[in-house]
Amino acid sequence: MMQSNSDAIMRALDAMNQKLAKLDTIDEVQATVTRLEQQQQDQQAAIQRLENRELDRGRGPPPQGVHGDRPPKLHRIDFPKFDGKADPLLFINKCESFFHQQRILAEEQVWLASFHLEGPAQQWYIRVQREEGTPPWRRFTELLNLRFGPPLRSCPLGKLAACRRTGSVADYSERFLDLLAHAGPLTEPQQVQLFTKGLQEPLSIDV
Repeated sequence: MMQSNSDAIMRALDAMNQKLAKLDTIDEVQATVTRLEQQQQDQQAAIQRLENRELDRGRGPPPQGVHGDRPPKLHRIDFPKFDGKADPLLFINKCESFFHQQRILAEEQVWLASFHLEGPAQQWYIRVQREEGTPPWRRFTELLNLRFGPPLRSCPLGKLAACRRTGSVADYSERFLDLLAHAGPLTEPQQVQLFTKGLQEPLSIDV
């Protein structure tokens, strides 16, 4: 009789243990489901943020005077190249604009410009470095103009004064501005006087 009661108690204990094990398994499953649901919610929130960002880009910049939380996006500017076959004035001007836009330090300017020299211009700069090292920017532009700019025997101001309209006003204006860039400092009245003189009759009377 005692053995029978003992067996019954053992069976009852086994049944309780199985129920407890099932309860532990259910708790684990529920915890796993909860984690998966949280991960899914996080993913959906991330996707929503990306979609909102794309929509904001599609709407374009905010109206003037209205600023978003993010700083304005700067456009990428490519550094100019120079091979010695054209007037170096445009190359120098673009370099200085790049330095200003990107806030390039003075001691890095010549290195950056020389890195973008090609062909004869690159060979020329190798000789410059051998003879006097890395020059400062102003010295670099002087040497570049001496080597690849207009011949020394030419007089830029004289060429500007002798410039005359022989075709359309647009062609004359373009040629005049090109010569003006090399002519050195001139006051605005002097520039106007030279320009109107080169227009020739009868246009110069109307200006």
